[in-house]
Amino acid sequence: MKQKLLALLLALSLLLPLALPAFAQTNDETHPSVVIPGVFQSEVKYLNDDGSEKLNSKGEPYAAPFFMEDTSDIVKDALLQALIPLGSLLVTQEDKEDRAANAVADVLGRELAGNIKCDEQGHFINNIQATPYPTNLAGLSAHDRAFALEAIPLHDYAAQAGMENLYFFSYASLGNLYEIANDLYDLIQTAKAEHGGKTVNLAPVSQGGTLFGALMQIYKDKGRTLSEDVHRVCLIVPAANGTALLGDIYRRGLLDSDEALYGYMFPSLLKEDWLGYLIPLLLRVLPNADVNKILDVAAHKLVEDYLEYSTCLWALLPSQDYPALREMYLSDADNAEIRRQTDWYYQAQCDYRQNILDAKADGVEFFDIVDYNQSLYPICDCWDKVNADGVIDLDSTSLGATSAPVGQTLPADYVQQNTCCADPSHVHIDADRIVDASTGILCDTTFYFKDQHHEATARNGVIIALATHILYDNAFRDIFSDPAFPQFNFGRDSRRMQNRIRRAEQLDLSGATDAQKADLAAALDAAKKADAATVTPAEDYEAASDALEAAITAITGAGKTPDKKEETKASLFDVLKKLFRLLQELMLSLASGKGWSDLRGH
Repeated sequence: MKQKLLALLLALSLLLPLALPAFAQTNDETHPSVVIPGVFQSEVKYLNDDGSEKLNSKGEPYAAPFFMEDTSDIVKDALLQALIPLGSLLVTQEDKEDRAANAVADVLGRELAGNIKCDEQGHFINNIQATPYPTNLAGLSAHDRAFALEAIPLHDYAAQAGMENLYFFSYASLGNLYEIANDLYDLIQTAKAEHGGKTVNLAPVSQGGTLFGALMQIYKDKGRTLSEDVHRVCLIVPAANGTALLGDIYRRGLLDSDEALYGYMFPSLLKEDWLGYLIPLLLRVLPNADVNKILDVAAHKLVEDYLEYSTCLWALLPSQDYPALREMYLSDADNAEIRRQTDWYYQAQCDYRQNILDAKADGVEFFDIVDYNQSLYPICDCWDKVNADGVIDLDSTSLGATSAPVGQTLPADYVQQNTCCADPSHVHIDADRIVDASTGILCDTTFYFKDQHHEATARNGVIIALATHILYDNAFRDIFSDPAFPQFNFGRDSRRMQNRIRRAEQLDLSGATDAQKADLAAALDAAKKADAATVTPAEDYEAASDALEAAITAITGAGKTPDKKEETKASLFDVLKKLFRLLQELMLSLASGKGWSDLRGH
């Protein structure tokens, strides 16, 4: 329930573990690589003053990233504070003085972000600390090394370059951005010193891309150039200009569209779970206006009362939204220090692309890997108006590529702009005419994966193989270097496919028929071919994966006694899902965004 609650209100899962590398190359000179992971990918703990882990009411360590209380305690708190105003709203169908909206917002804000709140200096009020990794993976404990490779599984790079050439930067994702960026600068100096002054490669992932923007500003502040320490940068779905999703929520609150609220918002967030169809039906017991008000007040209070001083979060806002949001949330005199810090990063964000071009002119090599053709989570007004990877809009990750909104194509008369491409013979528009990569500042070194969701970047083995290629093989220069890695490629779930291949290879075939064995062999062969190919359309890849699963199930299901209890449970939830979905769609068509009292003309 905690995860579902977080998904409903924050949808801030800004990046994700990467996937499974699968290739080897030679290299004439290995540069140590520093991975800058994404949001919530570091081991972070809630500590007592003596350094021991703080325990919750059940005597267990608080769980990162939000260190929330036990669900039963949250429910108890919600009932104590919000039951009366919500009860009054249900009875009177009128939220006098916004009491219910504020009560719900207070509970949600306190439970979701109370323990990670920052003070006026941008530091955690509570003792929240990331586990530090002060040296390369070879020098870490077995636990820390395993954690780093689980979070960013560059096993193939480590096998080729050696654990001593791989570093993992650990940080608390909602902490003080300036201090985190300085810690990153220090780790780069450590890596360089441990390797005799050799320049390093950087791999910023998602929010790591935000930190990279701050890092470039740190170098400018120190009067140094990035090229003094850095050889290559491989950006991976970077939040280079924040995310439009967060900017929209800060400005407007959650999406007000009735079609979204009572239609697809909750099913999308809850992964088509039956609860996602029940929630919109339950919400209709409240007047539509009050439902929207509660959502907006909750979002606003979450920012203003709990997240206002998290400079890391401020850095995830798009630069074009910052001036207005600064005035909205940080205009009071007592916010002067936070304004100073957020203004500092705003300048870094405005200079981000030019800083890259300047560093490139100095000899630093830049690459970018991005996902596209996914809408943002349907919780903000712009969710279907930009092209994105589900979490970050493509303009931000691609550093300026032009794209049509999801479900659309570039206009019929649109021609490649070549804003950043010096060679007009290059083709930078994808076959589906969704993206013009020629307007991105790294048009010859940016790789695009269609239909790949941000949160599943972790499971695309081709992306990880490409990242390993870039970090290890100095001969790999651009999108023309290797036909196995073209500029435009496809999304996939390599982890699921490879798990199915392993299951098929280890399957006990003693009870299988000849026909089942033949079907399995054919499906396994097709799956291996699809997985081995670095360019396979997403639908073909998934079809091969699903065919293999069907062949496995045909064998493993034979002769087994079904678990009646589990079958009944699954069947019940399937019936509930279909029933609630039917009712939800019926109410949406008949009543649009009206609650029960609205329908009665209350």
